[in-house]
Amino acid sequence: MLTILVEIMMSVFIANFKASEHPIINVVARGFLIMLAILVVGLFPLIKDGKEFSIVFSLMVSFLIGFIVSFLIFLIEFFFKYGERKK
Repeated sequence: MLTILVEIMMSVFIANFKASEHPIINVVARGFLIMLAILVVGLFPLIKDGKEFSIVFSLMVSFLIGFIVSFLIFLIEFFFKYGERKK
């Protein structure tokens, strides 16, 4: 699902973008999308309750978690593609 969203998003910037041909761009774009989702989910309860928070710390944590999750998704996809090729 994220790959389809990345292809739609990147096709605006790069003509004829295919995620399979640009795995690094795909990982970075997925990481950015995951980062935004984590940031919104993490900051919404704090803003709703009126608590003080550090936006810089929140951005750093969401950036780190987003790219770790994106890299893990990339490794899982690579592992399953490798398994399909061996059959």
